[in-house]
Amino acid sequence: SAPMESKLKEAAAAYKDWTKLVVFDGGAKVVHSTSKADTKELKNFLTAFDKREDTIGKGLVLDGEHYEIHRWSKDTTHGRRGTVGNMHGICLHKVTTDSKKDMYAVITWGGRATSARIVPELQEYSKKNIKPL
Repeated sequence: SAPMESKLKEAAAAYKDWTKLVVFDGGAKVVHSTSKADTKELKNFLTAFDKREDTIGKGLVLDGEHYEIHRWSKDTTHGRRGTVGNMHGICLHKVTTDSKKDMYAVITWGGRATSARIVPELQEYSKKNIKPL
């Protein structure tokens, strides 16, 4: 809905290092996005938390860009692409809402931002803005 998308967008504005944000549901339907968000790519994200080996082996693709994945847990996975000095990170977070629906948020970032700081930002954003949905 428009009010929900507006709320998700406003809340995301606080996180200055994020370059992309896509929030989508368990059917890969986009709720909010700052990029073109290809449904086929998002469908691949829905199985990212099924098996660690598969996700780390295949990596994740967003907007046609492939990211190596090096960290995986039951609800958060992250990695990067690029070379030293030109790194871009990705983090996918799965959230079960208060209404018991699976929702997902994926972000990317670049520059000097580190996953140690960015991953907790996405977790905080999800807890405050996606979990209540």
